Amino acid sequence: MSVSKQADVAPTLRPPPALPADGMVISANFSVGGFSKRWNHCHQLANFLARYASANEDDPERHATLLSTFFNELLEAVYRNHGPSGEIKIRFRKSQNHISVEAEVPVNEQSAKFYNHAVQLVNQPDPMSWYREILENDVPEEDAQALGLLELAVVYGSKLSITEPTGGGWLLLAIQFPFTEVDEL
Repeated sequence: MSVSKQADVAPTLRPPPALPADGMVISANFSVGGFSKRWNHCHQLANFLARYASANEDDPERHATLLSTFFNELLEAVYRNHGPSGEIKIRFRKSQNHISVEAEVPVNEQSAKFYNHAVQLVNQPDPMSWYREILENDVPEEDAQALGLLELAVVYGSKLSITEPTGGGWLLLAIQFPFTEVDEL
């Protein structure tokens, strides 16, 4: 007598993607001194944060690759432009089809000037024309440091803003990255 066996059903290795949820994805706090001393690990930090933020997406590898690029540019800007001491706080939030990144950065007069200049460049009427022209010519030093942030705005359509609280000593840098169907412009 033969008994039919129930077909083996292979378990899925990954749950179906979650619907886009609003709210906090991940946050990271680190000291200026520790961040500066371990700068050579920046790409690892950017990759970790990107993979974490992309874990439940339809195409997590694609999203992780894009977010790693975004996060790496942000971390590089913070590394090059921060105050001499304090704590850097980064928060990643998901909102419909965007990831919003807020970075509280300790600043001195020079680094605050850099962020204000970067926001001015990004928010000019035609940043794409400016960006193309700057790539074809010599880049002034103050603009060269902002190129990574500017590329995020020009190439990926990210939005950049800053808030400087009264009392100084730090500022809030906010970048909104498109997260679904990101295509280079």
